[in-house]
Amino acid sequence: MIFLCFQDDFDDAESVWVGALLMAVMFQEENIVQSSSTHQIITSLSVLLKSDEINNRYFAAQAICSIVCTGRKTIQLSIANAGAVSGLLSFVGHAESELPNLVSLSEEFNLLRNPDEVTLKRLFEIEDIRIGSIARKSIPLLVDLLRPIADRPKAAPIAVQLLTCIAEANDANKVVMAEAGALDALTKYLSLSPQDSTEAIITDLLAILYRNPDLPQSELSLTSLNQLIAVLRLGCRRARFSAAKALQGLFASDVVRNTEMARQAIQPLVDMLDVGSEKEQEAALIALIKLTDGDASNSSALADVEGSPLESLCKILISSFSLELKKNAAQLCYILFGNSTIRVMPLSSECVQPLISLMSSSNGDAVGSAVRAFERLLEDEHHADIAAETGVVSLLVQSVSRSDGLSEVIISALIKLGKDRPQCKVEMVKAGIVDDVLEMLLTSSGSLCSLISELLRILTNNSGIAKSEDAARIVEPLFSVLHRTDIPMWGQHSALQALVNILEKPQSLATLKSTPSQVIEPLISFLESPSQAIQQLGTELLSHLLEQEHFQQDITTKNAVVPLVQLAGIGILCVQQTAIKALESISVSWPKAVADAGGLFELSKVIVQDDPQPSHLLWESAALVLSNVLKSNPEYYFRVPLVVLVRLLQSTVEKTVAVALNALIAQEKHDPSSGTLMAEAGAVNALLDLLRSHQLEEASARLIEALFNNARVREKKTSKYAIAPLSQYLLDPQTRSHSAKFLAALALGDLFQNDGLARASDAVSACRALISLLEDQPTDEMKMVSLCALQNLVMHSRTNRRAVAEAGGILVVQELLLSPNAEVSVQSALLIKYLFSNHTLQEYASNELIRSLTGKLLVFIG
Repeated sequence: MIFLCFQDDFDDAESVWVGALLMAVMFQEENIVQSSSTHQIITSLSVLLKSDEINNRYFAAQAICSIVCTGRKTIQLSIANAGAVSGLLSFVGHAESELPNLVSLSEEFNLLRNPDEVTLKRLFEIEDIRIGSIARKSIPLLVDLLRPIADRPKAAPIAVQLLTCIAEANDANKVVMAEAGALDALTKYLSLSPQDSTEAIITDLLAILYRNPDLPQSELSLTSLNQLIAVLRLGCRRARFSAAKALQGLFASDVVRNTEMARQAIQPLVDMLDVGSEKEQEAALIALIKLTDGDASNSSALADVEGSPLESLCKILISSFSLELKKNAAQLCYILFGNSTIRVMPLSSECVQPLISLMSSSNGDAVGSAVRAFERLLEDEHHADIAAETGVVSLLVQSVSRSDGLSEVIISALIKLGKDRPQCKVEMVKAGIVDDVLEMLLTSSGSLCSLISELLRILTNNSGIAKSEDAARIVEPLFSVLHRTDIPMWGQHSALQALVNILEKPQSLATLKSTPSQVIEPLISFLESPSQAIQQLGTELLSHLLEQEHFQQDITTKNAVVPLVQLAGIGILCVQQTAIKALESISVSWPKAVADAGGLFELSKVIVQDDPQPSHLLWESAALVLSNVLKSNPEYYFRVPLVVLVRLLQSTVEKTVAVALNALIAQEKHDPSSGTLMAEAGAVNALLDLLRSHQLEEASARLIEALFNNARVREKKTSKYAIAPLSQYLLDPQTRSHSAKFLAALALGDLFQNDGLARASDAVSACRALISLLEDQPTDEMKMVSLCALQNLVMHSRTNRRAVAEAGGILVVQELLLSPNAEVSVQSALLIKYLFSNHTLQEYASNELIRSLTGKLLVFIG
């Protein structure tokens, strides 16, 4: 009946508000609200909210408020759909001082003092309304209320609360608010220094809005940033907390994070770590993490603030606070430890044990943050030493196969702990790290495989581990890694070095089960790598494998010849060393392949290489490979420069020298004029050294005789200095080779065909040596050579005549006059003739000598 009267008397102003008042009172009863008539009056009440009469509007709001507070969701939605929201918003914020009588009358009937505010809050608590068009249409009206309105001073705080409720619904509402100017209005509102409670709800709303990732990108974000930093410094405690939350959203934007203004937030946020509650500390931590993570400038600014953020973080880590807070503290530690100055601080050491404790927790995220911070802390050797004593190795090994992306970090930590700490390496192996990583190798990414390879390299640097059965099980999986195409160069380097560490041990090499094709094929590609280090390791590993005979003879090995030969002549000593070492074995089984690959040329380059100067070991290795190829086919003798063959004579390996001598002898025989080039290359001195040391005496003497038989060689200065060494060789009691002696004597004879050499000062020693030969009852052939040489010596030199006489030569020759060999006897007589061709040796002319000569003359006459 009242509803009908209300409709009939709508034009009667007094009866209207009275009717509305009565309905407000009646609608406090739930059974009346549920009446079907209630739906009929809702539209009229919504219209009445827009009345010009304040009384009508006020009590219409009271009636609607009663319905909303008493009714169910369906009738609440009916009120919202009837347009009541916009009418209620027009009434929001009117001062109670304007409506004292109406407020008093409401209180008499137990009605609320602020029906508009209560109704709107109740309506916007309903999700269907918050996410629907009603809320979006209300946003511009609410944003307008944020600006100062003289007759509605309470409107702005209420609008903030309502906008907060709407903003929490979804990101779409946040965008609509931003488009309606909410960010600008809220920032300006903050700049007016509102009351603490209002300041707090404004920052709450900004924190919610900036959770939308698109909003921090707006131009207004920097203005908001400035006001939020001011709140951090001067605002109330609750507002500071909300400001920190708002900054979390803002710092998700590079546009904001990279500004100098953003860095001004660091100090007040750090201050919150010391004085705030647990939730405030967490808000500050998250804001600092978002500001500094991945930004070197901001993280550096964090390290330079007043106070000690690290000390605050350490306190949090050892406290009884939640794991969530400790997780964030560990994450900020990770950022701080990226700064070397912070990392080396003594205080950093105090974080070691708390981080290890956090790593033992059951919270996966907390464990992740702790492991990352701990791993970065290990960059400093002092902290690594401390950690190594805590038993953390076993904990890390137990966690290494986690599936939450921590495996790489854990393995990296193990690598840092294992370097130069043998005990840690042993602990890792005992804890089962080998089994764990071998399982992971099959399915891991390229980067993780590379880290595992590096860990295995560190472990196998320990000789004991490299010889163990665990190491033997590593070999085949590491060769599988080398087959992968997603492994970066540093990973390849680690895998190769680990394999070298293992297979350089004979016992490990003997247990290798892989076929040559399985292991050599991937190595061939590494021989052609752009990385010198990888080339070196590839060749070094190949050289170890080729110690096995079946590897040497396998056809796959032949495919490695070309790249190895190329590396042999590359001019980089470390690479040459390993490449030529590998060729030592290959050249035995595949000498032709080495030659066909240009090996003779490349190895010859090494033999004469001066810049850089090869080590003796490298030079000998190259010489050995070259000799292996040369002796396989004499035709190769003529494809190697003479200077190279002469250099080979300096080798300390007799087999190498023997091949070089054979090659030089063959060349000299083929082309006698080559002797001059040999002499110029230093062959004479090299051959004399061989004779002096009694190495390959016959071949050496044969070649030197062939050289001195060349008139042009005899003219060389080196020939003069060969007289004394050859003479010494003939006099040396250790000279046992008769053929070598004969050739040396013949060489002296060749030399003394040159008159200048026959008159040389060293010729005296040759006289003694040759007389000594004649005294040793040599063969007739040796007698002939010696006599002829002595004839050349004494023919034009008085000094040499006297030297022969003083050495007892007169008596020796006198005896040879009686030789049954006519040629020896004749040459002896000629020598006597030359000796006594003047008066130099008259005192040596004896009756016996005269009788011997007379007797020989009678023989010739008869």
